[in-house]
Amino acid sequence: MKGIYETAISDGNGADDDLAPIFVGIGAQADITVLVVDDDPDLLDLTASFLKRERDEFVVEAEPNPEDALDRLRTETIDVIVSDYDMPQMNGLEFLEAVREEHYEIPFILFTGKGSEEIASKAISNGVNDYLQKGTDSSQYSLLANRIANAFKQYEAREQLKLSQQKFSKLVTNSTDMLAIVNSQCRFGYISPVCEEILGYEQRELIGECAFDYMPVDDRKHAMEEFFDAIENPEKEPVIESRFKTADDDYVLLEVRGKNMFEDDLIDGFVANARDISALKQRERELEQQNERLKDMRKVIAHDIRNPLSVASNSMVLYEETDDDEHLERTKRAIERIDSLVDRVLMMAEHERTVDGTEQVPLKDVAERAWGMVGTETERAELHIVDSRELDADPSALQQAFENLFANAIEHTNGDLTVRVGTMEGGIYVEDTGQGIPEDTREKVFESGYTTNANNTGFGLNIVKQIFVGHGWTIDLTESEEGGTRFEITGITFRPTVYE
Repeated sequence: MKGIYETAISDGNGADDDLAPIFVGIGAQADITVLVVDDDPDLLDLTASFLKRERDEFVVEAEPNPEDALDRLRTETIDVIVSDYDMPQMNGLEFLEAVREEHYEIPFILFTGKGSEEIASKAISNGVNDYLQKGTDSSQYSLLANRIANAFKQYEAREQLKLSQQKFSKLVTNSTDMLAIVNSQCRFGYISPVCEEILGYEQRELIGECAFDYMPVDDRKHAMEEFFDAIENPEKEPVIESRFKTADDDYVLLEVRGKNMFEDDLIDGFVANARDISALKQRERELEQQNERLKDMRKVIAHDIRNPLSVASNSMVLYEETDDDEHLERTKRAIERIDSLVDRVLMMAEHERTVDGTEQVPLKDVAERAWGMVGTETERAELHIVDSRELDADPSALQQAFENLFANAIEHTNGDLTVRVGTMEGGIYVEDTGQGIPEDTREKVFESGYTTNANNTGFGLNIVKQIFVGHGWTIDLTESEEGGTRFEITGITFRPTVYE
């Protein structure tokens, strides 16, 4: 209706902002168009005149024929109808019924001189908003004016609520975030439709389900602690990150913000707003890796290259003074060292992105391809695939990581070597029967440029770590049963088992 206007949406800072009304009522000077229907022309004019005098905001339209009034309703905007009962074309109740068929929402006041309890009862049953008997005192028009204003005010309140609900529904439906309301056992009472896009479930599939049942055990404990703490302490508004199982048995990483609203009669539950942060976390990991690479490159350029440059420069000074070929040899070695360091910088730049999109990958296939690039170069090493499962990974990056792990094992073992690849709870492992790595140096092997082999760049295991971290996994170094090296990569969510 023309008396309703939209207000600014709350900025969300207030305690009840999320539930604040989106629409407010009419302004003080808003017009209310009243259609008066009465077959008596004198009473019609009299009613119209008194109503205009009673309220400045009333715009009064008069119509003696209810059928013509129905035609006007189809083309004009009417806010309130005031109708007589006893009319020859159709009585007031018949007119009311006809109005309700096409314009159910318009307030309708029956203003009649032929009153009875039976008529009043029928009028109320048919949806009349108010019932008033005509009298001889002019004060009746003041009463009628009040009834009209009240009827429109009540109607407007209903319209405000309807518009607010429609707006809220559109906001929730089109939001990229999920809105959910759970009970004290964390069972869904409501979840917004976007759950189908993010999680793959239809709304009806999640209603009544416990949210904790869809979380991995590692994430569930913390989520439950935060939830039940907020139940006991309503002032707390926890923010957690948790993986949530999707309809295709995958997991998405969600950031969930919660608020205890059990005291709110309308909500009566715990409100959770969740968004998928999988891509965000991936980008954060990439930026962290990039920053680490920039630090390494700065170190190589600012320190490592500077030293051989100084050696070469000073050696040439000595050569010019002494003509001693030893100084030329030292210069040559310094230049070769610079060349090697430049290769290291180029290698860092080439590995700016370690993970470039994932797909379902059988562990067995990746390990065998990697071994074909590395292990077949020596007859003293063999690969054993203990078991295999499917996982989501960048196939190229994962193969590179295995190539580096296999090459590292072969390079640091002089005798016969067996490399085993298999799965464990939440991860995979790569172990060998070689000489192993001393415990006090295990953390250093992942550092950029660290090596015990003068002919090695020292970037192999650093790149391995970057690749696994880029997938959101963790790599740890320990000892195999034979005293060799064992790498454990955890944080992996497997697909159903492919090989046993």
